[in-house]
Amino acid sequence: MAEISKAQMAKLFRRLATSYGAGIDILGITRRESERGSPAYKMKMKKIAAEVQDGKTLAKAMKSADYFPELALAVVEAGELGGRLEEAFDKLAQHYEGLVKFRSTFLMSLAWPAFELVASVVIIGLLILALGWIAATNNSEPALTLGMRSTSGDFMLYCFLVFTFFGSIALVVVGTIKGWFGLLPMKIARRIPLIGKTIEAMSLSRFAWTMSVAENAGMGAVNTIRLAIRSTQNFYYANHEKPMMDDVQSGLGFYPTMRKTKAFPDDFLIYVENGEIAGELAESMDRASKDLQQRTETNMKLIGTIGFVVMMICVGVIIVAAIMSLFLKLYYEPMQDIINNPMGLLDCWSMFC
Repeated sequence: MAEISKAQMAKLFRRLATSYGAGIDILGITRRESERGSPAYKMKMKKIAAEVQDGKTLAKAMKSADYFPELALAVVEAGELGGRLEEAFDKLAQHYEGLVKFRSTFLMSLAWPAFELVASVVIIGLLILALGWIAATNNSEPALTLGMRSTSGDFMLYCFLVFTFFGSIALVVVGTIKGWFGLLPMKIARRIPLIGKTIEAMSLSRFAWTMSVAENAGMGAVNTIRLAIRSTQNFYYANHEKPMMDDVQSGLGFYPTMRKTKAFPDDFLIYVENGEIAGELAESMDRASKDLQQRTETNMKLIGTIGFVVMMICVGVIIVAAIMSLFLKLYYEPMQDIINNPMGLLDCWSMFC
């Protein structure tokens, strides 16, 4: 499935929020959207406009287009059912704008240390080649070697190790996002203090907001849980969807159902429990969503700062390791040879004299 990018969604939902708030109906909005953007985007929006004209809801039309992520579909559906579609558009716009802004800020903060890291890796590779060729010319030991019998062997091994290291990191990141490895990466990530709490806060913020909208709409408990779980866009919580739906269908309240899974933190469960006891679950969930969103933004700024520091440390370690290796080979070991064999130094001195 070719999925719309986060930057495109941020702009799209901002336009939808503005247009719908100005009083333009959904059919008119989707028709206008079908006249702008790339050919693929126009085709998808034309299909959505045609299905809206046939009487389908916007959420169902978007789902049949096979173009939007589960989060967008869940929030739009909740907004339609709750009569808060403009707020749903605005919430999605804020969410994707925040993701785009964070990605841009994060990448910019890492740009220079990333350049230094790449440059260091390339320079060390070139040094392995250059010093190996010099050593081969002088029939001596290379200053930088990985223990292979030839310079080309050292260089090939170095390239293999570099590509394996960075390729493994890329595979883990992409695989976790795509869900290739199931729940294991998410379970591990949740145990990492800052990253785990940020992922949790992002997911629960969407969960709480969707639950608030669904409650205001008077939706049944089963549909409320279904929409809220899917809006998290998190495999860890999605794994609990069916048992939670079964529990609330059997008459169990939201608080005992969520507590039973052991997947929700205690401070979040307090919002749910207080809301159910006071009969103000929608309001309590709305407050929880705002608090969690603020926590997410704070954590993301901190992650960006830490990422910059970690990248600089990696660069420093690589450079220091290379310098130490050269120091040992070019200065320390020759000096040790001179100390252990002083007559060799006298022979060299006599040659010049």
